[in-house]
Amino acid sequence: MSVLTERSVGAPGRLRAAFESPLARWCSLALFFSVAAIVQTWPLITHVTDHIQDSDKLPFDTYAFIWSLWWVKAALLDLSNPFHTDFLYYPQGADLYLHTIPIVNGVLSIPLQMATGNLFFSWNVLALLFFVFSGLAMYALSYRVNQNHAGALVSGYIFAFFPYLFMQFNSRWHISAIWPIPLFVLFLIRFHEGSRLRDAVIAAVFWTLLTYNNLEFTMDAAVLLGLFSVYWTVVYLLRRDRERLVTLARGVAVMGVVWFALSSPVLIPTYVRVESGEYALTDEDEYYSADALAFVTPSPLWGPGKDPSPGGSGAHSHQEIGTMENTLYLGIMPLLLAAAALFAIRRTPHRVFFWALVFLVFLILTCGPWLYVDGSKDVSIFGLSFSIPMPYQLYDAVPVMGQRRIPTRLLVFATLGLSVLAGAGVDVVTSWLRRHVRPLAAAAGLIILAIVALEYWNPPVHLSRLPEDPIFEQIRDEPGDFSVLHAPWGRMTGWGINGDLFGGPMASYYGAIHHKRTFGGFISRARESELFAVGLEPGLRYLACPVSCPDYPAREDLDPEVVQEVFERLRIKYVALHSQTPHGTVTPYTPDQLQKLDRYLRDVAGLTPIETTPSFTVYRNPQVE
Repeated sequence: MSVLTERSVGAPGRLRAAFESPLARWCSLALFFSVAAIVQTWPLITHVTDHIQDSDKLPFDTYAFIWSLWWVKAALLDLSNPFHTDFLYYPQGADLYLHTIPIVNGVLSIPLQMATGNLFFSWNVLALLFFVFSGLAMYALSYRVNQNHAGALVSGYIFAFFPYLFMQFNSRWHISAIWPIPLFVLFLIRFHEGSRLRDAVIAAVFWTLLTYNNLEFTMDAAVLLGLFSVYWTVVYLLRRDRERLVTLARGVAVMGVVWFALSSPVLIPTYVRVESGEYALTDEDEYYSADALAFVTPSPLWGPGKDPSPGGSGAHSHQEIGTMENTLYLGIMPLLLAAAALFAIRRTPHRVFFWALVFLVFLILTCGPWLYVDGSKDVSIFGLSFSIPMPYQLYDAVPVMGQRRIPTRLLVFATLGLSVLAGAGVDVVTSWLRRHVRPLAAAAGLIILAIVALEYWNPPVHLSRLPEDPIFEQIRDEPGDFSVLHAPWGRMTGWGINGDLFGGPMASYYGAIHHKRTFGGFISRARESELFAVGLEPGLRYLACPVSCPDYPAREDLDPEVVQEVFERLRIKYVALHSQTPHGTVTPYTPDQLQKLDRYLRDVAGLTPIETTPSFTVYRNPQVE
């Protein structure tokens, strides 16, 4: 053979060998999932510096998460506790242990926030990276279980881009950051296979990351660990393998101890507050449970798509299919692949039985306390009507776990199981094709991946360009310890409102811009005493309810001396009177009512207007320096 022929034959082989190397493979996978993330979130990448993906039908969560992202950075750089703040709900302040504050997201955003000073850009970059991390982490887990690269790629795509995740990406950023979940399970399996306690410790670290980012995922990880422990305990008892049973128990114990030690700074205070009785913890698990038809109903974001509906408690007895919490489409191809995995039971029973168990347990738990089908839990047979109770009622009886409000969020762990099963299904299909129709084997993985991508198609996404008004940036840069009031103002939690409906969430958004203490805010859960402190101070109580409260303004609210003393004591240097939200929604106040508030701020509070825009007027208090 000539040198030329040797080179022509050897070059493709060397190229193939290069891409089979771990470094080249992971770089290629990172590139693939990066492109997929850009496509699935299109056109976010073209507006990455000044827009965010959200829902203008559910803007309040967006404002809360923007503030939380800023607050984690501000608190940690100031070496203060990020789980308490008086930058919202000023002057009382509030604990944030029951607030959905994604600490890990915030910590990872700090370098970007410090380098760019751009909160939107920082989150957008992180969000795209999180999709990539989720795909890569699930690829690693699936390949560990199934030893099939094509199957692992399909698994990674399913887990990173399933429709429920993209629904939550619209406003609930703690739910869309799921990348630590496969890594927690991966190191759990590594420990199980290699008996190295180091892997158990690393699994505990990823479990801790879930704890600091989303307490719901912490509970779900505990359920999965329980399933894993029970499953293999039964296996080892049947095998009478005492040595492996002891090793498993030791590793799970180490995992639990390390996780608790690392997580106790948030776990213990959270538990104390849950049991204190000072917080209103609503029981809405039936309303937010899954409808069985939702599992096979495509996402409303598919194809041309439409802005997702948040649903609304009280509008229906059960949240409708296609709303934010009941878009649960699993995909026909992933389900078919999971069914194909059953053909591997004889060859590798545990990879099918265990992951089928994970998928089915979490899927059943998403159904909540009663089985709903097409919006109804009532079943009629031969004139007899009844409802079907679900195993979630047992879950609901477990202390702490029973405080869960939204069972459909368990779908994330169900999708974890489905993703691994789908990878096993790809392995079954491609193995059969290699034996019977070898030319199709290589193409099968790509065809399956293309079908999954089509089923999970998401773009174009809804983008919002929220204002970063120069006046609030000037206030941010102004030295001194003072507060800013956004009027009409209010305080909001996940269950209730005191004061103005828009005032609480808007205070969160603008607080992330001007970095000063403010009186309102949207906090997921706050003490009732903190929520209802709105009506304590003269002047402020009227500005919290200037129209619909018949008792306001009271006599003290109209006394300039009393009101100005309150403003000076609380160091209210600026007041912003809002006629529109950051999304441009008009607040429910007529021009005459806004004009009346304008006169009140001038004549009673003694403030001077310094800037007016179509959305707000900012007033300066000359008594506060």
